[in-house]
Amino acid sequence: MKNILDYKGYLGSIEFEIDGPTLVGKLLFIRDVITYSAQTADGLVKAFHEAVDDYLQTCEALGDTPDTPCKGTFNVRVGATLHRDVAVIARNRGQSLNEFVCGALTYAVQNAEHGAGTNERVTATRNIETMSIPATSETLPAVSSDETLIHNIAGGFYQVLPKSAATVSTVVRKKGIRNG
Repeated sequence: MKNILDYKGYLGSIEFEIDGPTLVGKLLFIRDVITYSAQTADGLVKAFHEAVDDYLQTCEALGDTPDTPCKGTFNVRVGATLHRDVAVIARNRGQSLNEFVCGALTYAVQNAEHGAGTNERVTATRNIETMSIPATSETLPAVSSDETLIHNIAGGFYQVLPKSAATVSTVVRKKGIRNG
């Protein structure tokens, strides 16, 4: 199911208005607020195209530069501990923080529909604390009898979790990470 429209590099939402049998949408990821509506799905696509065309024509007539979605930079608030951990991993890999994050995001996008792929790193979790270690058999943590090694958690990472955990997703949610 496709729920985002795409035309001339602009993205638009598709929503249903509860108060009436109307489909509505707006251009996504720009500062300007541009909306459109229609009674049918085909009509909404047409209204979206017209809204984009009208927006571009209006900006040109006013001598303004149209806002463009997803320019390639954004701020991410990750917390001081994760920021530090990622910076150390990137440094140890000989990468800039930007290169590391771009690689992680690319990996996540490529595997969003297919689940996790090959593992380049291992994350060992003990007492809900996380440390990253290289994914080699020599550096895997010793796993005691009350722990289980879980594969492919959150983008191809491993985690060592207590056997008492009800489900992997329960533990992953407690850590604020979603699988898939």
